[in-house]
Amino acid sequence: MNMPNMLAYTISSTLYAAPPTLCVGYGKNATWMKPDSPQDDSYWFVFLDAKNPRVKVKEFVVPGNNHTAIPPGVDTYMNDPDYIFAIATQNLSTLHVPQGDLYDFFVKYGASRALQRLEQISTVLSCGTYSHMAYILTGQGGPRDPKLPPPISYELSSTSTSSPALMLMSLMPMPNGGPPYSICDSYTFYIR
Repeated sequence: MNMPNMLAYTISSTLYAAPPTLCVGYGKNATWMKPDSPQDDSYWFVFLDAKNPRVKVKEFVVPGNNHTAIPPGVDTYMNDPDYIFAIATQNLSTLHVPQGDLYDFFVKYGASRALQRLEQISTVLSCGTYSHMAYILTGQGGPRDPKLPPPISYELSSTSTSSPALMLMSLMPMPNGGPPYSICDSYTFYIR
């Protein structure tokens, strides 16, 4: 059985005054997205339609100084399996890594070692060593029940301007080649 064609899925998070981006597809068929109102030192929550991931359904841009509270309304989209979510930062201050309820929320939706790395850098080395960080978290939306395995999520972090957070994955359709799409930890291009 031939594998159905996947869509390239690329997310970037920045360590400088430029917005994060998300791209579905490539070349002349690429659909590029960025925050409608980008803001330095912020979190960008973006939700794609799992049936047509080229459609941005909703977005939230949250200032970094709101790094302890879950943004109002975001949980509705995170809990819905009809969406693919991505969270990417723009020039996030070391002082604004997630804490408290927001940290727990990220963990609920799949954050792990990459977020722990940023927390340890922030705590041990403080803002004098690294002033800004980049972070990406993406996954399938849907409820997280502690009794069931959660949908898979992926994350990436960086503190180096020479190597910003750049996540390269694919969106895979159902075996018949149609929607809904799910995230696949694979490059779109493979040797045949």
